[in-house]
Amino acid sequence: MNLFSNGLRGWKRSWKDDLRASVSVAFIAIPLGLGIGLASGVPPMSAVIPAVVGGLIFAWFSGGNVIVHSTPKMLIGVTAAAIITLGADDLFQGYRIYLAAIVFAGMIQFLLGTLRLGVIGDLIPASVIKSLLAAVGIIIIVKQLPVLLGSHLHPKNLIELSRVVPEVMSDANPIVAIIGIASLVIMFIHSQIELPVVKAIPAAVWVIIVSILYSYGFDFQNGGQILFFGYGPEFLIDIPAHVSDIVVHPDFSLWKTSTFWNVVIAVVLITSIEGILSTKAIDRLDGLKRKSNINKELSISGLATSISGLIGGMPVIPGIVPSSVGVAHNGKGTLMNVFQAIWILVLIVTLSSQLQHIPLAALAGVLIHTGYKLINPKEIVNIYRIGWDQILVFSVTLIVTLVSDLIFGILAGTVLTIVIHIVRLRSVVKLFTILFRPNVVSYQEDEDDSYHISVRGYSNFLNYPQLKKALDVIPNNAKVVVDLSLAEFIDHTVMEHLAEREENHIRRGGEFEIIGLDTHLTSATHPLSVRYKGSKVGVSGRQTLTSRQQKLQSLAEEVNWQFDPSVALFIKDLDSFHLLRHKSIDRAYNKVSGNFNNAQVIIQDIDFHEGEFQTKVTGQSTVAIIGLTNTIPLFTIEKEYLFDRIAALAGFDDIDFKNFKKFSNTFRLKGEDEPAVRDFFSNDLIRFLEENLPYRLESNGHQILLIGKERPMSLGEIENLLEFTKNLIRVLPQH
Repeated sequence: MNLFSNGLRGWKRSWKDDLRASVSVAFIAIPLGLGIGLASGVPPMSAVIPAVVGGLIFAWFSGGNVIVHSTPKMLIGVTAAAIITLGADDLFQGYRIYLAAIVFAGMIQFLLGTLRLGVIGDLIPASVIKSLLAAVGIIIIVKQLPVLLGSHLHPKNLIELSRVVPEVMSDANPIVAIIGIASLVIMFIHSQIELPVVKAIPAAVWVIIVSILYSYGFDFQNGGQILFFGYGPEFLIDIPAHVSDIVVHPDFSLWKTSTFWNVVIAVVLITSIEGILSTKAIDRLDGLKRKSNINKELSISGLATSISGLIGGMPVIPGIVPSSVGVAHNGKGTLMNVFQAIWILVLIVTLSSQLQHIPLAALAGVLIHTGYKLINPKEIVNIYRIGWDQILVFSVTLIVTLVSDLIFGILAGTVLTIVIHIVRLRSVVKLFTILFRPNVVSYQEDEDDSYHISVRGYSNFLNYPQLKKALDVIPNNAKVVVDLSLAEFIDHTVMEHLAEREENHIRRGGEFEIIGLDTHLTSATHPLSVRYKGSKVGVSGRQTLTSRQQKLQSLAEEVNWQFDPSVALFIKDLDSFHLLRHKSIDRAYNKVSGNFNNAQVIIQDIDFHEGEFQTKVTGQSTVAIIGLTNTIPLFTIEKEYLFDRIAALAGFDDIDFKNFKKFSNTFRLKGEDEPAVRDFFSNDLIRFLEENLPYRLESNGHQILLIGKERPMSLGEIENLLEFTKNLIRVLPQH
């Protein structure tokens, strides 16, 4: 573990924003922790300790960027049952033994992170993670709505709330509801107010200021009454008067029993899964699109959990709610986690008497606003646009989570995604064989020092770790081309991961391009929709172009040429070129065409195959064709290798030029009419090709074909091809 792992340079840039955001986070972390503690049947402050331990001690080593540590909500049921099981009639003793189980669970979780088992986070479909965020938001709103209204009723879930809405409304306390609703309004309108004095103070702090004044004005602390509305300290936050009352030490007396270890395993599983999912969800909140080191965060959370358990605290995990509050208030880095822990200590130690005047309804307003942000209606609309399959996965995950819990919701969404993939692929075997079959080839191309990653077959959330592993080793400033032309199926999760990779890589100074999607079918027009190859391959009916096609269209417009994305099938025009004589051209598409110096130029992608049935091999390439107005000799020219030189010694034709040794040694030039070829290859043409010929060239008498690697070219490579073609035309004799 490296101390200060996120770097002093980043902290210097973000510390002011992190400090401001941390104030709001601290005011949320305290009541959030108290609520979880009360629901779990443990001393309320024991659920606040994780925020202090995780922020003050372990944030320096965090594997995340905007992570604020908290305590897991999914452990509420396990904690309540474990305390009764371990303590029998003595609940406080059961709590101390449970703390011992937390210490051991943290150690095991540290080992899981060390063994790099955080990879499970990459095996969760993207729409399931988004649904997780929305579910947490709805749960927060359901839990806090009665508190906002001053009701004594506390429904457990959305279904129960829908049944008791009339009772909640009739039990509402208007005096309490006024400050709750006012706090909610402040949270929503704060960003719309342009007054500098208002914007200088975070919305949550305005809520605290207004609510404390309101509490004093109506004398909540002393049980003041107006007419027949009763209100008092039960509607205010409850904080212990002495810090020493918070610290409790664990009891390890039952560590040799199976009951104890059953609790340990339950804590490990739940905290690890919730921690991994929370980390993935928090990454989606980061405006800078950074990615957390999940294995590192898993280990750090494990160590923090053990320390927390030793002093009376619950487990430590990345907290979605406090992290989202921090991001919403412009927090940008790890120091937000550190500052919020310091604020919590300061508030509890020095201002506990004033904090006790904060109405719970005011904090409920802040939390409901946070819940709304997590639901993010715009994101739900975006998921719908991605495709019916993704909105179905999102909805099922959401419903199951709300009626049961997060674990069952995640399982339901993941299983449904697998079922949808099986239906699309029409094969169970295809889906599960991809788990055991490498489908990613990565290599560095020496010519331009770029990294090429080719994905074959089926690429979805189950085998995405293979692709991620190939991408992770590429330097930040490198040029990357991800070729999906050989992939028959790419799911939404992979598409979204690649889009995020592209944005992050370019942001860090590198080049990143995704190619090979132009002939894939898609269930929707959204750029992140599922892509697959079917019996009908084409772009007809597609309302939007792929990212690569949009770039090609812009390139054509830039040089005043035309761009045509339509597909032409079974091309015969290219059969006259010997370089393609063994290949059947199945389709040509993405045609960029125009005129230059009286020559017609076409640059297009082609799909081809060689052989048939069991020997059939498919491929793709990008070619340029120069149409000339005059007749030229037939010839082919390509790089010469050792075997070619040996063949030349055996008598095979290779036209050399004595005055151009480099050209003759580097390239193999062949032509039926050698005198005509020698006459055509002027000194200027030879010099040009000698210095710069990355392609194979062939003349069929009235056209020149330029073909590169057997894969589609990236935009940068096509720009180079276009420039090379223009320069070649300039030096062609009598063109």
